[in-house]
Amino acid sequence: MKAKGNKMDGDNEEIRQFKAMKHREHTRFTEGDLEAVSETLNKHDEKGKKRTYEQQTQEPQKKTDWKKLKAEKKELKIKRKEKSQTGGETYKLGVGAKKIWEELRQSKCLPERRVELCKQLMAMVSGNVKSLIFAHDTVRVIETLLAVGDEKCRTVLFEELKESLIELSKNKYSRFFVLKFLRYGTRAEKDHIINSLKGKVVTLMKNKIASDVVELAYNDYANAKQRSLMIQEFFGPQFRLFHEENIHCLDDALKKYPDKKEAILKDLRDALQPIIDKGVFTNTMVHTLLRDFLMFCSVGDRTAVIEALKESLAPIIHSRDGARVAMLCLWNGTNKDRKVILKSFRTHFVKIATEEHGHMVLLAAFDCVDDTQFMKKAVLSELTEELDQLVSSDYGLRVLRYLIAPRSPTFFQPSVIAVLSQGDGNATSKKDNDIRQRELQAAISLPILRLLMDNLKYWAVNPNWTLFIGAALRTLSSPETQTIFKTLADMCAEPYVPGTEGHVLEIAHTTKLITYVVKCDKERHENDKPIFSTVLLKSAEEEAEGWINSNRGCFLLVNMIETEVPEIVSWVKRLITPHKDKLATLKFKGAEILLKKL
Repeated sequence: MKAKGNKMDGDNEEIRQFKAMKHREHTRFTEGDLEAVSETLNKHDEKGKKRTYEQQTQEPQKKTDWKKLKAEKKELKIKRKEKSQTGGETYKLGVGAKKIWEELRQSKCLPERRVELCKQLMAMVSGNVKSLIFAHDTVRVIETLLAVGDEKCRTVLFEELKESLIELSKNKYSRFFVLKFLRYGTRAEKDHIINSLKGKVVTLMKNKIASDVVELAYNDYANAKQRSLMIQEFFGPQFRLFHEENIHCLDDALKKYPDKKEAILKDLRDALQPIIDKGVFTNTMVHTLLRDFLMFCSVGDRTAVIEALKESLAPIIHSRDGARVAMLCLWNGTNKDRKVILKSFRTHFVKIATEEHGHMVLLAAFDCVDDTQFMKKAVLSELTEELDQLVSSDYGLRVLRYLIAPRSPTFFQPSVIAVLSQGDGNATSKKDNDIRQRELQAAISLPILRLLMDNLKYWAVNPNWTLFIGAALRTLSSPETQTIFKTLADMCAEPYVPGTEGHVLEIAHTTKLITYVVKCDKERHENDKPIFSTVLLKSAEEEAEGWINSNRGCFLLVNMIETEVPEIVSWVKRLITPHKDKLATLKFKGAEILLKKL
């Protein structure tokens, strides 16, 4: 046992010696060695890139005190404002006004306290409004006074600034003062603002900021006389200095001064060009001027304007004159121009189709674009994807009606047809109108007939839809037509006794729909297309005898005979001839005519 213990002591001693040796290896670096290592590391930055000599020798930067730095900057900013050209008094006035404004603008401010604050603020800013109104912060003080102050307060502010309205209109912040007086001022104040624009309308329209003031005045608050005087300023210096009350548009000016036509059009072009270049042509007044210019200018000028506008028409077609500008560009542009214009409308076709004025641009495109494959891919594909949205809008439905029955007096007023006919005979369109219409109808047949098929039972008894269904079944054709015929025939095949509520023969507009579809069978027979009367008689053969008890039923049978389709005529006569004696006893007109036809 003792020998074993000595052996273990020897092993422990060896372990201690080994640990001591390792410790000496780790601690053998001297201070000089550590300094050398530190110097070597200092020669490289954190990314391992070698430092320059100046970087190695400079002292380490101290940590930035950001709070102290911000405080110093704020103090310098205040000192600069106090020493600015407006002087320290204006700065102090602005600070004091904003303190009152901060409480005044709160919705929880009591009415009594609000009146008191308004008086304090008016006493403070009176006589110094112009020095406050051009800054982004103090202009809000003046706007709040306009909003919550009484009539006397608004009058004082207006009287102080009414001689500087043009200057205010050109400033980014002070223009809101002018806009608010146009919206909420008295009629006399509005007229003063509009009259102050005299002779400066063209200059202000070239300014993106001031053009908003002119637009609001022209579009919303100027009367007809004031609008015509504003328009005249674009016709040249003569009209800018000497307004003429009997000139309301470019046409009037050209009729009165035919010898000055070239000069007037040149002045108008020169006035419009910088406006177009700056992108300010979204204003209603510019739409009117562009429409007039495109109607009377030379071919070269018209081509130049179309080139400048063709990619930027989408924002302007929401107004009547803007839509006319787009239509004139389509009618007078080349095929390439037309495609560029329509491509710029991509993703917006549904919105355009459901707008009061925008949908007219699409109708003009359907009339003049010869490349129907392009129309199918670019326009119709987007429209047919959102048919539900189109049929829920009166204007969207008008677009669909135009596709299936273009310029039909059943759907479109003479004034609309007259506007669209202005594009007839343009130099670019070469394809025959009938061919173009048939190709467009072929592209929309399937989606529209599927839509009808899904909603037929509801729409066939709705007076807003019966004319559309009849027109669609006349012009469109696809396998779905037979399914629609079968659905209509089944509706007629229900047992009928005079007075039966909900039956087709008791609903006037639905009976007219069935009658119209039957009348179209003559045309379908000539074109070797499926005939509705055949489907109707197969489904309703047993109930057709009961139709003679109704005036509408008798006329429906008369219309079947008048199709002059031999199969239908013989079928109806075979069904009704056994009941001639009964027909003779009936007193209504339909029975009398049917008896003669037999």
